[in-house]
Amino acid sequence: MKINQAIIRRYLLFIVLIVVLFSALFAKLYSLQIVNADQYQQSASSSSFKTIRLTGRRGMITDAESVVFAMSEDIYNVSFLVTDAEIQNDKRVKELTASILKTIGIVKSYGIEMKNEFVIQRNPETDLWEFNFGKGISEKAWEIRESYWYGNHYLSKTRYPTAEDCYNFLYKRYFLDEVENLDEQTAREIMAVFSEMRMNIYNSTAIIIAQNIPFEAVQEIAGLTMSLPGIGIDVGEKRVYPRNNVASQIIGYVGPISDRDNFATELRPMGYQLNDIIGKDGIERSMENWLTPNIASRSGSRVMEKDNRGRLTRQMSNTQPTDGNNVKLTIIDSYQREAERAIAANVEYTRGIQEREMFKDRWRSVNKLKLEKRDFLEYPLKLASTGTMVVLDIHTGKVLAMAQYPTFDLNAMVAGGKEVESILLDERNPLQNYAIHSRAEPGSIFKMVTGLAALTNGVLAVDDRISDEGPYMKYTTKEEDAPTCWIAKGARKQHADLNIVSGLSKSCNYFFYTLAGRLYGDTGSTLLYQYAAQMGLTTRTGIQLPGEARSIVGNQTSVYDPTMPVNKQEIDLPLLIAAKIKQHLQNIGASYGITYDDKRLDACIKQLMDMALVTDQGKWPDAMRPILMAELNMTREMVWLQAVIGEIWYALNDLKWGGSMEVQLAIGQSITVLTPAAVARYVAAIGNGGTVYNLSIIDSIISPEGEILNQYQPSVFGQLDSAQPFMPYIKEGMKGVVDEAGTAKRYFDDFKYRDELWAKTGTSQITIGNIKLDLENNGWFVALTPFTKPAEIAVVVLIPNGKAGAEATRAARDFIGWWYDDQNKFTGEVPVVPGNQLMP
Repeated sequence: MKINQAIIRRYLLFIVLIVVLFSALFAKLYSLQIVNADQYQQSASSSSFKTIRLTGRRGMITDAESVVFAMSEDIYNVSFLVTDAEIQNDKRVKELTASILKTIGIVKSYGIEMKNEFVIQRNPETDLWEFNFGKGISEKAWEIRESYWYGNHYLSKTRYPTAEDCYNFLYKRYFLDEVENLDEQTAREIMAVFSEMRMNIYNSTAIIIAQNIPFEAVQEIAGLTMSLPGIGIDVGEKRVYPRNNVASQIIGYVGPISDRDNFATELRPMGYQLNDIIGKDGIERSMENWLTPNIASRSGSRVMEKDNRGRLTRQMSNTQPTDGNNVKLTIIDSYQREAERAIAANVEYTRGIQEREMFKDRWRSVNKLKLEKRDFLEYPLKLASTGTMVVLDIHTGKVLAMAQYPTFDLNAMVAGGKEVESILLDERNPLQNYAIHSRAEPGSIFKMVTGLAALTNGVLAVDDRISDEGPYMKYTTKEEDAPTCWIAKGARKQHADLNIVSGLSKSCNYFFYTLAGRLYGDTGSTLLYQYAAQMGLTTRTGIQLPGEARSIVGNQTSVYDPTMPVNKQEIDLPLLIAAKIKQHLQNIGASYGITYDDKRLDACIKQLMDMALVTDQGKWPDAMRPILMAELNMTREMVWLQAVIGEIWYALNDLKWGGSMEVQLAIGQSITVLTPAAVARYVAAIGNGGTVYNLSIIDSIISPEGEILNQYQPSVFGQLDSAQPFMPYIKEGMKGVVDEAGTAKRYFDDFKYRDELWAKTGTSQITIGNIKLDLENNGWFVALTPFTKPAEIAVVVLIPNGKAGAEATRAARDFIGWWYDDQNKFTGEVPVVPGNQLMP
């Protein structure tokens, strides 16, 4: 029988196909078993084992004498762990719901609240369910979180588009509709546990559902282990601050990782996990890399075997973690506590004086016109409510105390609750470290800078004499605009024939106006600014704390820097000037029926402001006109109108630094604002003879075993070599401040250590609502001691709105008196260091 050729071809094609398929199969088997055997073996191994990250304890923070400020201690937490397979099993979910409900009852019976928050919350205004994936986050971040939440809960946004849809589904999914007498809060707490477990389901690690439970609760839960599936007891870590509110702004506190901590780009590459605790402020934050046990190099691990249902069955290996390192500070606990007591007492005493004085007929009579002009609804009266004190070792730049009032309880910040709310809502902003974050006009404590600048630049000799002649007329032709000294006209003879010593001790403004005039001259020299910069008053102090503000000393760049955008200037004045010009130009345009584009207006104003710095004032109108014509298409007729040019001229006039502002700088006024830390550095340089140190608050970094890993050494910012011959005169002038003829004499009459004190008061005027009231002045006091032998410490006190510099003397007087009387006094019990954490 003859076989059809077509059938033969089909058989041949089939045979070829079979051969190709088997060849591919054999090739794949060869690759699997021979070529990539190791890779697949490793993959299979990794899928059957789970590596659990282990971390040690966070390092301690201690004072210079090893008194503990921050430490970690063990606590008991309730944990919850189930597998994905268990959550998919209806029978198991019922058991888990009952287990969670029973655990919630036990935990709450001991006064402990559940830790987890459910993302579906009821809106108190609409009474509708809504999502809360975080407050203040971007739309993109919201979308990402929402997508993760839906995905991990196996929910379709199309099918369950609203929070209410999701809530109703999960309510039934966890069989909550079968639980009798279940209130809404408890239902949300159960769903919150399931929800967080779902968000962490593939980590195969337990979630914490209740923290820091008492041992009695541990015993009760442990006794019910067999009837509480998924529930366990873990040992966790709690950050404790044994001194409570002592040095709280220095120590800082810890908290969970948030969006602004840049987890993905900064923390995760170092080994952090999203549920880790990190430093949020103070030393806890700035020394995070030393303190943390969470980075990869300090983490340990436990390798566990998994069964086919994903449950961990047995331990295969264990690598112990390393604790974080300990940070020893330069501050001394006893110094810090005494400084905090002293500044709190000073603020309260000063406020009492102010409150009594404001109701005196004489004060109200003297300030009658000012009080009538002031809008107190918009600008309420500001009296002393805060204060700060810095104590330095002047020969090293080490901070011995950095105190402030008010302070806050660090343990409350970690625990959360209503106490945290009261701290956060306090208008005095106690979380701020006033010594490095706040700035204030220095007033007369700046006069030592002016004196040294004049002496070292040869415009003043130590035997030169200057007398107060009333209004200082060098930079004005109008006597009513000329600055005068604070002393009454009839008492000016007390400020006659002054030299640098008596000029300082009597704090004569006219004396320092004259020095500023000699330094600034007719050419606009920056000698005074340059000397302030040498004394460290234009840079940060280098202290190892986050967020230090930079002090500002008045000069043209501080008023307006043409290389920077208007909204990036050091002070707000350029913004106010720009806004004033903008409003004027908009009004001009409106009168002609023209609406100017904001971008064109801003570009025009920037050109006008830049022009003002490089053009003589007399030529400003001619320079303005082409700018207005080019940028705003103004006509020639418009730009020649005084109504157009005049207002711009007056506004730009405030942008120029001149002699009248320089003489105000000489007495610590104008736009000059300094941080108390910067002032402390400058005063310390006077005390030690001219070495300007960078400040340090860290003494050393110590390993958990007691080894010193990093010993911080004094760091020199600069030397005032040319000032050394003149330092004795500055010292003598400051001594006179507290002696018989000084501005602070009556505050130290009965002070037994007066002969060992050299100091300076500073009162800076404050304008609020365009009105200056003496009760609102800033009060500064700086002091050095001893006097009869080389000085050892510098003390700086600032009380904002504290009436006068003399009112700030009390805190310094109290501290220095204590320092002489009790500097070797035992400060109290030192907290016992737990475990094997050693202190040198």
